[in-house]
Amino acid sequence: MGNKKILVIGSYNVGLACRTERIPVWGETLLAKNFSESNGGKGANQAVAASKLGGDVSFVGCLGNDKFGNDGLNMLKEQNVDISTIFRSDKHTGVGFILLNNEGENCILVDSGANNDLVSEEVVNTGKIENSDIVVFQLENNLALIEDLMKHAYYLGKAIILNPAPANKDAKRLLKYANIVNPNETELLLLNNEDLYTKLDDKMCEELARNLLKQGPEYIIITRGAKGAMIVSSNKCVEIKGINVSPIDTTGAGDSFTGGLAVALSEGKTVEDSVNFANYVGAYSVTKRDVIPSLPTRNEVNNFKYKVSVNS
Repeated sequence: MGNKKILVIGSYNVGLACRTERIPVWGETLLAKNFSESNGGKGANQAVAASKLGGDVSFVGCLGNDKFGNDGLNMLKEQNVDISTIFRSDKHTGVGFILLNNEGENCILVDSGANNDLVSEEVVNTGKIENSDIVVFQLENNLALIEDLMKHAYYLGKAIILNPAPANKDAKRLLKYANIVNPNETELLLLNNEDLYTKLDDKMCEELARNLLKQGPEYIIITRGAKGAMIVSSNKCVEIKGINVSPIDTTGAGDSFTGGLAVALSEGKTVEDSVNFANYVGAYSVTKRDVIPSLPTRNEVNNFKYKVSVNS
């Protein structure tokens, strides 16, 4: 029997980035440098992450009938993601305008464009959810659409992973449909209506995760950056130790972790073993620049794990 089928439903955005010493004020023009164009969107990132690790992955999203949309389709196809149920729209492909300063900080403007034209009824009619085993969601699409599709997957008995990013307090209403919810610390605070500047220790992390368990999920998996991850279920709390690396670009860490988690679960691994694997995937990704190029293959993860074990 083969591995379980993974379906990622979410966004595709093209990222247009440049570097500037400061943000212009209204009416001002500044010269920037180091322009780059990159593939992105949390849904597409997670689909590619899972596919590069050997998963049987399909992606459902909506791209514009434009050059950016064509480039996105070609990228997903090259990464062995099933694109047979990607929709196209007369709206432009989603785009993120990214301004970077010399300290590595960024500010981003996103125009969701065609992502907003994904229609739940059309997705359901493809039968893709019905024919998948694990369905992965994030929060870059319309929340009502996500809720409709999560509800459909839930009643079909599918394993559902909800990555509640970008952070959105209204996503609390989605928790009852998810088997696994994997927030980072900021998202965990927001879903609990806590001050986002709260310093989280292990005890508070577990307490807040247990609050979310009351909404219906079987597992809350908190990604904690260099501190690793924490798995909280009704009768257990397990800490997964962080992996010591020198980060270069942390942009895609959460998406790579989610992709790794989905693949490991699709292979029949336990939740704890799956999180441990995803932890290595996420750690590897932050040692490279740009999201899609930083997502590792299975061989790269295995080699990385070996180097970590030798150097520890």
